[in-house]
Amino acid sequence: MNSVIREVGIIGKGKMGRDIFNEFLQYDYKLVMICRKPEDIEEITASVEKQLKKMLKRGYLSEAEYERKINSFTVNTDFSALKTCDMVIESVYEDKELKKSIMKQIEDIVSSDCILASNTSSIPLQMVFEKCIKKDRCLGTHFFYPVKVMKTVEINRASFTRDEYVQAAHQVLRSIGKSTLELFEGANMVLTKILCVMTTHAYRIYEENCLTLEQIDGILKENLLTLGLFEIVDSTGIGIILESIENFMSDRYRSLFMPLYNKGKKAIEAGFPGGTGNMGLAAYEEEQHVERKTLNGEEALHYRNYVLLSVQSILIAEIEYIVQTQGVDRCKLNEAVKEVLGLSEDIDAMLNRIGRENINENLLNFYNKYKDKIYESMGGII
Repeated sequence: MNSVIREVGIIGKGKMGRDIFNEFLQYDYKLVMICRKPEDIEEITASVEKQLKKMLKRGYLSEAEYERKINSFTVNTDFSALKTCDMVIESVYEDKELKKSIMKQIEDIVSSDCILASNTSSIPLQMVFEKCIKKDRCLGTHFFYPVKVMKTVEINRASFTRDEYVQAAHQVLRSIGKSTLELFEGANMVLTKILCVMTTHAYRIYEENCLTLEQIDGILKENLLTLGLFEIVDSTGIGIILESIENFMSDRYRSLFMPLYNKGKKAIEAGFPGGTGNMGLAAYEEEQHVERKTLNGEEALHYRNYVLLSVQSILIAEIEYIVQTQGVDRCKLNEAVKEVLGLSEDIDAMLNRIGRENINENLLNFYNKYKDKIYESMGGII
């Protein structure tokens, strides 16, 4: 394969695709952006040129640097423009058939050593690259939004991915200031999975009919997370969240995942899909007019602490499970989780402060209540 990656292709002009493109633009790479509509070519080109002119005017670029960068990228609708790329990153909508088709088309155009990477957040790589012939150069590079702020990028490797391509992906991502988390097939897209586990567990708490989704989010935002779990569901779009849940569904997670999965489908059918400009799960649940238990004074405070402890417990236990069963580097995973979820506290510090005994007791209580083996297995690991 090519020892040095000099030309990178980005497929997809959505917010992730554009952010990935802009991130590479800050460095010395030749870039190709592939968009769908011919009218997008002029809009994207003009936007990038405006951005570079602004950087030149403010003194962030010299005249020579400006000229080099202005000539370092092209925007096209034709995949053939990717022919000389050393690495191509696909970042289109989370649609397995679309991704599969794109990867097959690219493979017929690029060189046999060009790295094919997908920015998928949950679709199994075996599906994404199903139609590719030379699969050893295929892998996942999962960026997180906003790309210019988030340093973490998952390098998801499949059973067919060869080491030399993985190392090349590490090298190029680190060269643009990213911190890479390498994950083998069983742990692919682990950060999305952890988010699914936390959210579906929090939904179980919601079904106890003591708090609204907004109230649960409020407790978590005040004490643990930058964004609320259900806030993420509604801003991302319920359909995308449900597809992630489907992709991670297994005997281990089925019982935990199904209540939110089923309710999410009902919300979409009722016209509450979430996503930009749409009402989502929180609004749908409020429409159901569920009668909630009244909590006062000390009882309300105790319940708030219970909500926080239970989400912290499931988070810590799931990380422990992943580290012990999938061989993921504990320190790197903890750092990635802290950044991507916007945790107010390091995982190890959280564990030390709460104590293993309290976490085990909390998980055991959930096991006794739901008879879900996910809590039993977690309790045995911690």
